[in-house]
Amino acid sequence: MLRLIGGIVAASAIALAVLGASLAEGQEDAIVARVNGLEIRQFDVDVAAEMYGGQLGDMPDDARLSLLVDALIDGRLAADAAKVAGIDKTAEVRARLGFLETQTLRAAFLDTEVAKRVTDEAVRKVYDNEVAKTPFPDEFRASHILVATEQEARDIIEALKGGTDFAETARAKSLDEASREKGGDLGFVEAGTILPEIESAAAALAPGAFSQEPVASAFGFHVVRLEERRTQPAPSFEEVAPQIRAAMERQAAAAVMAEVKAAATVEKLVPDVAPPAGGADDGHDH
Repeated sequence: MLRLIGGIVAASAIALAVLGASLAEGQEDAIVARVNGLEIRQFDVDVAAEMYGGQLGDMPDDARLSLLVDALIDGRLAADAAKVAGIDKTAEVRARLGFLETQTLRAAFLDTEVAKRVTDEAVRKVYDNEVAKTPFPDEFRASHILVATEQEARDIIEALKGGTDFAETARAKSLDEASREKGGDLGFVEAGTILPEIESAAAALAPGAFSQEPVASAFGFHVVRLEERRTQPAPSFEEVAPQIRAAMERQAAAAVMAEVKAAATVEKLVPDVAPPAGGADDGHDH
């Protein structure tokens, strides 16, 4: 816990020196502490929680709040002491402060601009367009009962003709451990993804019907029942919206930066060398 507080204090001393009391300026949020007359507000806590929340683990909200406020107090004290000592005037610290300010403003700018372009309506439109142009394959759902001998399979077929329940028979007699507890249900499958003998037998059946002859395969003898056929449904919007949004946000961020660069004069004074494949992360959310 002390190491966590130390890490938060060290980072807060820099971050708060950059942002200072301006984080809470104009905010109608609660004052959570005062340090030498300067207020620390809930907005400051929210920023700290976003930056360091992953280090706090699972703890009650009141304990989390208390720890973050303690860290912000210590951070403010350390930052003020650093100013008194003139540390904030050194070239290294000024460079660090400038870097943090640049990164903070960059993230805020991109968040604002991307949010204008990647709206809920835009995400839904991309989803609808993709669903409309994507061909979804036909698939079928079959059940089977696997036994060791042809005679066993014939006996099961006769029993099924007399009204014996297929699923109960599968649970009692099938050798296929993967499907046995599900009453022999193999789930929905596409053509070419299941034993060809089972697929061929299912193709000849109407939904609800079962094979009238044993179906032989390398694993034994099957009694196959076709449950239903359908066209594979599209994934729901709720299921894929996060991935669509993330992709759109990356594209929008790249477009925003391209527009900003196109309107600027940039002079890069080091060689323009592409990084190796899988190169180091530069800290940007590309």
